[in-house]
Amino acid sequence: MSAETNKRLQKIADFARNYLEEAYKKRDDKEGLKRFLSGFDYRWQHTQRVAQFGKIIAEAEGADTELVVAACLLHDIAWFDVQGDNSRDHGNIGAEIARPFLASLGYAPEQVDNICYSIASHVTVENPNTLEANIVSDADNVDRFGPYRILQWCYSDIDDYEKLTDKLRERINRLEHYRANNPLATETGKQLFAEQLHLQILFFSEFVGESELSVTPQL
Repeated sequence: MSAETNKRLQKIADFARNYLEEAYKKRDDKEGLKRFLSGFDYRWQHTQRVAQFGKIIAEAEGADTELVVAACLLHDIAWFDVQGDNSRDHGNIGAEIARPFLASLGYAPEQVDNICYSIASHVTVENPNTLEANIVSDADNVDRFGPYRILQWCYSDIDDYEKLTDKLRERINRLEHYRANNPLATETGKQLFAEQLHLQILFFSEFVGESELSVTPQL
């Protein structure tokens, strides 16, 4: 990418980070979000990883890499603006927030439409109709099944060994289903997703196996 492209993407990153941080400050449940490892720091780190995965997938799949990275950086911008049953609205709201800002950066109308559609559809459209939107969704899902999510799955029940073990047994079954029926759209996304699934299945299986050893041996 050119220096000008990277400069524009940095402006998008700064805008997304600042918006997320300010929206997080307005939440009255910040401590609860932190307890579930879902505060501002996590959301911004997740956003950056999604952009990295988006770049990898876009380059491999022949998509417009700049538009993909821009959409990835903005995909969760409205995350802290919605709560509870309305959480799935964050894609559509994020697209509305991003549209005038993207236009101010000099993107053509069709480019703005592409980016905003990718932002909106990553939570509301099962099969997006553009390659870029499919990649943003894939990149988001790849990170959602990464190492940090292992911590999130364990954290809330870390003091209840039996409950956690039962929960992870169920989780392994779900992950095995995903492994047999990989839901991602692109071949590169499928490969990255399969690697994340392998990591989680391996860890959770080891944990369950360890729990089965946590008894007094019989001779």
